[in-house]
Amino acid sequence: MKKSGISANRVFGIVAVICILATINGCRNSIRNDKDNVIVISWLSQPTTLNPICGIPSSARVLVFDYTQKTLTRTDFRTMQQIPLLVKSLAEVSPDGKSFTYTLRDDVKWDDGSPLTVEDVIFTTKVTKCPLADDALVRSTYDNIKDIVKDPSNPQRFTMIAKDLYFNNKFIFNELYLTEKKHWDSSGVLDKVSIPDMDDPKFDGAKYAGLADWMKGFNDGANGHDPKKLCGLGGYAVTDWVVNTSITLTRKNNWWGENDTSAYSRAYPSKIIIKFIPDDQSRYLAVLNHTLDVDVSLFTDSYLKLKQNKDFNDHYYSGTTDQISCNMLFMNMKPEGKNHPPVFTDRKVRWAMSYLTPVDEMNLTIIKGLATRQVSFIQPLFKKFYNDTLKLIPLDIEKAKKLLDEAGWVDSDGDNIRDKVIDGKKVQLSFKLMYAATPTNKEYALLLKDAMYKAGVEVVPDPVDQGELQTKVAAHDFDMVLSAFSGPAYPDDPGQLFDTKNWTNHGSNFTGFGNASTDSLIEQSNRQVDDDKRATLLKKLQAIVYDQQPIIYIYGIKRKVIISKKYGNPGMYVERPGVMLNNLKLK
Repeated sequence: MKKSGISANRVFGIVAVICILATINGCRNSIRNDKDNVIVISWLSQPTTLNPICGIPSSARVLVFDYTQKTLTRTDFRTMQQIPLLVKSLAEVSPDGKSFTYTLRDDVKWDDGSPLTVEDVIFTTKVTKCPLADDALVRSTYDNIKDIVKDPSNPQRFTMIAKDLYFNNKFIFNELYLTEKKHWDSSGVLDKVSIPDMDDPKFDGAKYAGLADWMKGFNDGANGHDPKKLCGLGGYAVTDWVVNTSITLTRKNNWWGENDTSAYSRAYPSKIIIKFIPDDQSRYLAVLNHTLDVDVSLFTDSYLKLKQNKDFNDHYYSGTTDQISCNMLFMNMKPEGKNHPPVFTDRKVRWAMSYLTPVDEMNLTIIKGLATRQVSFIQPLFKKFYNDTLKLIPLDIEKAKKLLDEAGWVDSDGDNIRDKVIDGKKVQLSFKLMYAATPTNKEYALLLKDAMYKAGVEVVPDPVDQGELQTKVAAHDFDMVLSAFSGPAYPDDPGQLFDTKNWTNHGSNFTGFGNASTDSLIEQSNRQVDDDKRATLLKKLQAIVYDQQPIIYIYGIKRKVIISKKYGNPGMYVERPGVMLNNLKLK
């Protein structure tokens, strides 16, 4: 907010900038040594945990895992196609499409020198699917794994047996970070329970000796925060985590992948330092002072300002890429009533909110046009699957007013805020808009507040820490929340956002959308492995979601990437996070 005169806040701001500059210059002197290729990248917020299975997923955790963990397969940044990582080839698929056979590479070793085994794959799958695991936001992704069977003639070979046809079967190991059985379960507690046991709707952990205590220990927060407890198959290890400041990844010595030719096994930097800088001005100053080597999160104004700076252009590559992500407004359709009034239970009210969202103004004033609008959970980038018959929703205050009138929300007391009697009690059309506390999100909130007030709707901005936001959203403790979702390089399972079970189990269905009919449609689309037929089903689901408006889709913002020109091989990619830090080699 602009101020006139020299206020206490303005003085504090000047002092803060001086401190930032001092800190930046101090960092330059203390951690920068180009001959050792120490890469410094900024990130908006720290992960809540680095446990490879449990806890709340976040972009920061994915960034760390890109270099410290490994999956059996993954999407190649460069081609957007699936490639094998820890297996010799992509899966051999049975004629019925339900069995996927892999052979592990012989050269993959854990940090203690033990080889990667099929038992590690089975162990990881068990923990991920266990109802006692603290992984509710992702567990449903692996529901379709029925069992993993070892090949009796080859200890490195196994078959994943799926319950049903599922489009994601061939991608199911793309984001499952492997954990070492020997490290976590040396006494074999999970040997007592099978993968099929985990799917029992009446699963009782008490039936298996020691399981409940083991899972309680595994879920413990220390397992995701203490660098000594973190181990993985990646080329880097977490060697330091200064809370809310930085995470340092250090290249391992005698790592199994040193002689591997894959781009994902290169480890040119000796260290990767991820500095958590939520303030955009601080990131901007860090770039000006050359104390950041890479940034993918600068706000648009700062990025465009830097592009006009000769020194910046002399020292940094810069560009934009599409992102597989979208900014959204989630509306709580099933509020508990005490702390969250029943504002968004009515479809007409939700549509009114969409008509009151100034998306085009947001794009022009905040993002400077560097965004692509969408009205669906599938991005226009996926042309085959995107329902392009759905029309973009314009700002239309009069239409919103009419819908609110029809829904019974009127200004009965002349205070300029609509109200309605619900269960004998007058309820104001007022709600909290929760968002991660950043300057850009504040701009979104204020634009939304101003637009909605014109229709008699009160928006109360509710900025919170990113970690608090994730916790509250998972607990359904919100009215409306501004957030963003990102996904892989193919149309993902819509069940994460819309299957009713992912509301009841506090998964990623934050809005409470759905019924038996939409659940059935999701299941049909997920079981369809023919892309054309799946596209038809997904377009039908998109139309239903559009009709019900549980989510206001704002747009996908282009990623702004900057990379120091001291590297001779920069790359900028659509796939998150848009860079391959391990491949950056000094000129």
